[in-house]
Order: sequence, then structure tokens, then C-alpha cells
Amino acid sequence: MKKILFLVFLFLAANISLSAQTLMTQDLRDIKVDQLSDADILYYYNKMQAANVTMDQAAQIAASKGMPADEIAKLQQRVNKLLATQNGATLYRAPLTNDTMARSQNKVTLLTQENKIDKRIFGSDLFTNSSMGFEPNLRIATPLNYLLGPDDELNVDIYGVSETHYKLKITPEGSVYIPNVGPVYVAGLTVDQASSKITNKLSSTIYKAIISGSTKVQVSLGNIRSIQVTIIGEAKQPGTYTVSSLATVFNALYLCGGPSRNGSYRKIELIRNNQVFQVIDLYDFLLKGSMEDNVRLMDQDVIRIPYYESRVVIGGQVKREGIFEIKPSDNLQDLLNAAGGFTDSAYRSSVKITRLTDKEMAAVDVSRDNYSNYILKGGDSISVNKILDRYANRVQIAGAVMRPGQFELSQNLTLSELIQKADGLKEDAFLSRGIIRRLKPDLTLEMLSFDVNGIVNKTQPDILLQREDSVVISSLFDMRDVYTISLQGQIRNPGIYLFKDSMSLKDAIFEAGGFTESTNGKRIEVARRVTNADPNSTEIAKTFEIDANKDLDFQGNSFYLKPYDVVIIRNNPGYFVQKSVTVSGEVLYPGVYVINSNDEKLSDVVKRAGGLKYSADPIATSLKRMNKIDTLTALKTRNVEKLALLGLSDTTLTDSIHQEVLKPYDLIGINMEEVLQNPGISNDLILEDGDVIFVPKKNQAVKVRGEVLFPTQFAFQEGKNMKFYINKAGGFSGNAVRRRAFVLAANGNARVVKHFLFFKSFPKINAGDEIFVPGADKSRGRLSTGEVVGLTTAIVSLASVVILVINNLK
Repeated sequence: MKKILFLVFLFLAANISLSAQTLMTQDLRDIKVDQLSDADILYYYNKMQAANVTMDQAAQIAASKGMPADEIAKLQQRVNKLLATQNGATLYRAPLTNDTMARSQNKVTLLTQENKIDKRIFGSDLFTNSSMGFEPNLRIATPLNYLLGPDDELNVDIYGVSETHYKLKITPEGSVYIPNVGPVYVAGLTVDQASSKITNKLSSTIYKAIISGSTKVQVSLGNIRSIQVTIIGEAKQPGTYTVSSLATVFNALYLCGGPSRNGSYRKIELIRNNQVFQVIDLYDFLLKGSMEDNVRLMDQDVIRIPYYESRVVIGGQVKREGIFEIKPSDNLQDLLNAAGGFTDSAYRSSVKITRLTDKEMAAVDVSRDNYSNYILKGGDSISVNKILDRYANRVQIAGAVMRPGQFELSQNLTLSELIQKADGLKEDAFLSRGIIRRLKPDLTLEMLSFDVNGIVNKTQPDILLQREDSVVISSLFDMRDVYTISLQGQIRNPGIYLFKDSMSLKDAIFEAGGFTESTNGKRIEVARRVTNADPNSTEIAKTFEIDANKDLDFQGNSFYLKPYDVVIIRNNPGYFVQKSVTVSGEVLYPGVYVINSNDEKLSDVVKRAGGLKYSADPIATSLKRMNKIDTLTALKTRNVEKLALLGLSDTTLTDSIHQEVLKPYDLIGINMEEVLQNPGISNDLILEDGDVIFVPKKNQAVKVRGEVLFPTQFAFQEGKNMKFYINKAGGFSGNAVRRRAFVLAANGNARVVKHFLFFKSFPKINAGDEIFVPGADKSRGRLSTGEVVGLTTAIVSLASVVILVINNLK
């Protein structure tokens, strides 16, 4: 379709009577110049020239329609190449009328559709391949049998005593006119004959020195004439073509696009002087490269392409599938040769043919011996099958042999010989039993077992193998579980390790990288699997406590492990890793402090930090302690055990619990003033690793935020409560939830309003406190549109039922 658009575009570009608006509607973005024949390009190029449209103008129009720049450049190269080699080989036709133009476009459409079908016809590629032009070679010596005619040009060079040069064009009457000599008739002569005649004429007139030899004459052919040939019959583009007088039959056939879908490739006739001068068989050129039929054309020659007589189709395992034209005497072997012969995987013993009879189709099988004798008929469909996907003499061996794989089933091959062909058994071969999988005559499988050790040592009768036998010799490792041991505890690389025979406890610890620093090797526990316990016993594992040397030397007795032992190395109870806490804020020496004892308290570390500064607010002191359980992972995975440790259940996770669980640490409020005055009281907490103690600076402001009219900070006033500061901030806003208002102290402690009957007790405010008034969630309690509709429907239904009941009661 894109080819048609391109040809239409060229025609429209050449037809200056069409408007620019029509041209702007063409889309040439997907044009492929390689898909155009030379005849197409030449024809529409001549139309452009007739309309005075240059190639540059056409290129600009094509670019404006989206044609790629590389395709435009390729098109210009094709046109320049054709113009350089045509010398009159351009296709001329009468001017197109509206009717003929429509017929031309329809013909182009049909040719495009036929090209897809013609690809299967053998020989069609010869005329659709843009790299093969069959242009006549004009840079060759004049053929000896070339006959001069009107419009040929002769170059006459006279040199010696007299020197001159003439370019003489043969007139329509067949003569050349030589100045001061007169006309000389040369039409129908060869160049040598014309040279002799011109030399004699010159020597008898003004160039007498030619007779003595002091002056010489050389006659050569200059520009050659153009001739017209007519192509009729089943050509893709029949018509009259103007070609070079050196053009041959193949040049003309290429110009017309070759035979059409129904045209013959084997009986093309060259008619000269109303008689068949030559019958051209293109298969001689296609299959043998013979140019014998490629005769030179003469003016007014006619090439007739008749309908094909018979064609056959061949497919399957041949090198060239397609549609071939046959002669009455062609046999199956001739067709196979034309198709390139069989492929490597072809079944060559016979070929299947589907033949068309007068009433129906018939199946024919032709054996190899009759390929040369079987005469083909039109409509035959030949199919060459593939060889079977099976082996005629194969046996296989797999498993614990040196070279597993497929082997030839030689005559009387035995099992022991096959093992020898596979270079023998591997060291890990299981010698007690092997198997042979064998196909029975009905293609069902049976299994034969044999003693591998007996077959190899020839203490058991050997087994004669059959076609497709598959021998399997297992490995010892295939016949047992993978033995492992587990090392856990205070060891550098804990994990699962392969068990080895005679593996001692020290060997296993050494393989795992040895002990860590936190153990002395004095307490090692080995748990062993029970394999033969009394059914009435409750024992499920045997444990051993072992005192090993931490240096892993060879002193002392070795404890040997068994498969699936679990080794646990306990830590040294007297080994401790340093733990630290951080003290920050208003102390004299803030920083990191290492905990000296397991019962070191908050007051002890603050004293080590130099005590509180004067500017410190001891009441607002806080202790930040990291959560010991990965609560975030527990929440995501819904791990019931971890949630249970947190005192939660999967069904009671409210929003507030979510927020609490997701906290990576807890903030504990401390009254440091009481702790320092009374060390050891309940608020004097025992410190843990990672604790952070923060002593803030005194803050004389109270912050009010949330749902109040004017959230801000106020100066602290002694003795005032929460209500005082809320009123000072303008009171509650319309969205405030009053019952949920609370006070957050600087140390993290929270206080709320207490209720007793109709009385409220507002918490007392200290310096640095923060009052927070939460707002109502407007999205809660609001019904969606669907819920409103559903509720309304239910109410209407209920009202209808009530009315119905009341009416029945009446």
C-alpha cells in the first residue's frame, strides 16, 4: 500500500493541474525505495520531466509529506543511476487521460497484491530484486555482428599527412554525409564493413595519400541509436519500450517487470520479422547461469510471454520451496534438482505427491528408484518429509560412570561392554543394584535390575542390550540423605555444615571459625538424634555436656560427632560487654558514660556527670529508653507471640495502640529533684544499655496548641490551672473535643481533666508544660451517598410493612 502511495505521489507531483491541498494529504513516512522497480521510477520520472517538475522540487514535496531523508537520498541515487545508464531505455507511453490514469492506478494496486503471491513462483525474485538491473553495458567494444542503422553515430579519425576528425550521424535513409566527399550508405553494415567503404570513398576523392599509406583512417562507433521493442502477453507491464540498440532480451524483460502471475518463464518467444526467432527458457539462466538465450534485440522486435502450461508445488525438506513451471518431459528428479535437492534432514527413500485427477485428488508415493522415471503433471503437489525423530541403534547410560551419554548399539553389545565404553564406574557408584529401562515390543516400559558389582567383576551373567535401553547406575550419595550438623551459640560462623566421617567436635568448631571471645569452651552441649528409642520411652534426644579446650589442640579425648548433631556453645557467665548511657542537657559534664554495675541507678550517673547546673529544670527531666522488641516487625507480620509479649492481641489494635506500638522508644518522666534528694527511691531507675538522660533548661512559658482560638505561648503564672490558659488563648474552637484535652509535661508525663459527677478538676500547670486540645474527625460518623440511599430504602420498606400491618388490624 505504501508503494502505491509513493507512485501516486510522484504522479501527482508531475501533474501540475492538481492543487497543493491535494498533495498535502499524502503520507510518505513509511516509504521503502528498495521496494520500487526501475521501470516504475523511470516512468514517473518522465512524467515529472514532461510537467517541468525537477527532482529537487519533488524531493522537497516528499520531505514535507514525511518521507525520511535517507529514503529521499536513496531515491535520488536510483534516478541518477538509471539516467546514467539508460541512453534511451526510458519507458515512453501516450499521455494519460483521466480514464487511463485510473486504470494505471488500479493496475499498480493489482501488481502490489500479486507480488506477495509471486514470491513463491520460482524466478520471480529475478525481476523484483532492485540490486539486479540487467542494464546493457555500453562501455564495451562494438560487437562484430553489430549492424549499423539510423541514428547511430560514427567517429572518423584521419591522421598522418592529413589530420581531421568527423562525427557522422547515420540519417534515416541509412547514409552518412562526409564534407567534400558526399554521402556514403552504411546502413545494414558492420563497423568493419562501413570502415572499408568510407576509407575507399575518402581515398578516391580528396585524401589520395591514403593509397600510399602516409595517411590512415580509423572508424569507430560513437553514440548508439535507440530501438523500440514491444512486449505483449502475460507481462507485468506490457507495452512498447525504447531501449538501447545494445539491449538484450533480459534487459527488456526486466523493464517490464518480468512475467506476471500467470506468465510462462520457460516459453518466452522473441518474434522478429513476423517469425519466432528465439524461444527463451529462463530456467537455463536461473539454474545453469546460461546466457545462450539472452540475444541482442533489434528494432521492432516483439517479445511475447504466453500463459504457463503446467506448474507444480514442492515443499518440505528441500532447499528451495516454491512453485515451479514444468515442461511435458520433466520428471521428479528434474524438479528436485531445480529445488536445490534435499535438505540434510530430508527423508529420501520416497516422496509423497498429491495429484489432481479429472474428478478428485489422488495420493501417490514415489520411491527413490523411480525419481527419474516419474513424469510430473500440472497441479502436482510434492511433499518431502523429514526423517523420524528416533534412533536406529542407540543405548544410553547415566549415573555414576565416567562418561554418561548415548552410545552406538553395536552387534551383540553387552552391559559390561557398555560400562567399558563409558570408561568404567566412578568411585561413588552404588554397586549393589543397577537398573535397565527397556522398551517392550508394544512400546511399554519394563525395568530390569542387575548386580553392578557382579556384572563388572563377571561373577554374574552378562546382559545383552537392546535398542533404546537406558542403563542407570546410581551414586552412593543418591541413595542416602545429605548428612549435616548444626553449630549454634558462641561461635564465629554459626550455621548448618556438612557432616564428614570421623568428624570430631573440635574439627567442627574449627571449620566454623572457632570460638567467640564470650566463651571459654568449658560448657558445650551436643544434642543427638534418637534413632532406636523404646516406643514407651519419652526420650526424643540425647544430650552430652563437653568441656573442650578453647585452643582446639589435640590434647585430651576427642568427641566424635554423628549426623544431625546439634552443637550449642554456651557463653562464659563471667563475661560482660560494656554497656553505656548518654547524659545530655543541663549537667556539668554531659556525654557517654559506661555502666559500672548491674544495679547502677539514675542518681549515680548524674552524680558522675557533675550534678545539675543552676539553670536545670530537674522536674522536667526525662529518660528515653529504646524498646527491646522489634514492635514494627511484629505489627507488620502480625506475629502473635511478639504481640502477646507487648500485651496486645491482633483483634484489639486500635489507632492509639498502633501509634504506641510503632514507637521505637519510650519516654519516662523523672523528677530529678526528688531522685537526687532521696537516692534509691522508686523513681531512681536502674539504668539499661542505650538509655538517654535529658535534663532540660528551665522554661518559664506555657504553650497552648490545638483547637483553641489563638494557639500561642504564655508566661507561666504560679498556681494557675489548664482552664486559665485555655481561656487566655480565646477558649475552645468549634471543632474542639473538650473531654480529650490534656497537659503534657516537659518530662513526658501527661495529665487530663478529672471528672466527679458534675464537677471537673483541671490539672495544675507547671512551667514548661504544654496544653493540647484535639479536634473532632469530621469524616467519622458521616454516611456516604450509598449508605444514605440504603438507609432510606430500609426506612421506606419498614414504613410500608407497618402501614400494611395497621391496615390488616382494621
